[in-house]
Amino acid sequence: MNPNSSGQKLPLILVCGPNPSWQKTLVFDEFLPREVNRAKERDCRASGKGVNFSRAVRTWGTARPFVYQFSGGAGGQRLEDWLRDEGIESSSLRIGGETRCCTTVLCTKTASMTELIEPSPAVTSDEAEQLRSRILGTLPDADAMALCGTLPAGPLDDFYAGLAAEAVHAGKPVLVDSVAHLHETLAAGAPYLKINCAELLSVTGASDPEAAALGLLQRFPLQYVAITDGPDRAFIAGRDAVRRISIPPLSGVRNPIGAGDVCSGVMLSELLAGSDPTEAFAAGLAAACASCLTQYAADFDREEALRIRDGMRIEFVTPCT
Repeated sequence: MNPNSSGQKLPLILVCGPNPSWQKTLVFDEFLPREVNRAKERDCRASGKGVNFSRAVRTWGTARPFVYQFSGGAGGQRLEDWLRDEGIESSSLRIGGETRCCTTVLCTKTASMTELIEPSPAVTSDEAEQLRSRILGTLPDADAMALCGTLPAGPLDDFYAGLAAEAVHAGKPVLVDSVAHLHETLAAGAPYLKINCAELLSVTGASDPEAAALGLLQRFPLQYVAITDGPDRAFIAGRDAVRRISIPPLSGVRNPIGAGDVCSGVMLSELLAGSDPTEAFAAGLAAACASCLTQYAADFDREEALRIRDGMRIEFVTPCT
């Protein structure tokens, strides 16, 4: 395990990111739909929510991520090689399908982003059980678990819920950053949910994010629901209160891809370090903002994140009743 600067072992986070991608980023001076566009820059690297979460944890530096994923074909091999070279520990279960490639198109003139996502490869029941067994085999040594992103096609309806139930039974905190079979996963006892506003309203059918979060807290054994909404104000709802976090304006935004994953990774890192959940979420939001200022997904400067955190304001909204 990686020690910190004082020689102590860092807390271990098991990151379940079953649907990774090989990420290609193309930068254009100006991107024109229905025209021939020639990129001025290209970057390729491992990505996907589990990978981005792990990259953020590693950059923050107070916990150690270990990411589990399915991997297939040449794209999967590139992804595995990249993670090894980057120093992110991982366990990749090889499958028959090809790991997807996702392409981010950045337009410098308009400061806009377009994301193109390939379909995911399907997995079999045997492959799903093998990855589940790998994750649970490491659970006794872990300090927390994160469930990140979409699930590939296949018999995975209870995949996240089963992992959450085992982790909760073992006394490990679980952070959910996924809407895949969300209600089943929350019913299994996961205490933390990080979700964006649009997804929250979609899965609850509510029209107000605060009401939606309170509804989840009443229905499931959740402790906190952390809600992001792009550059707008964020909310965190607990059983004592709802708090609003105001995000300062950002200049020089380049690429928002992976910002939500950064928020989740830093938030769980801070929770393991003993931070209050609201403060942990605020740190995650600050790191997410810092990542938007870089060209590549989930890449950020920790000092820039701390500077942004200094400009945030936390407001008490209403008690939860």
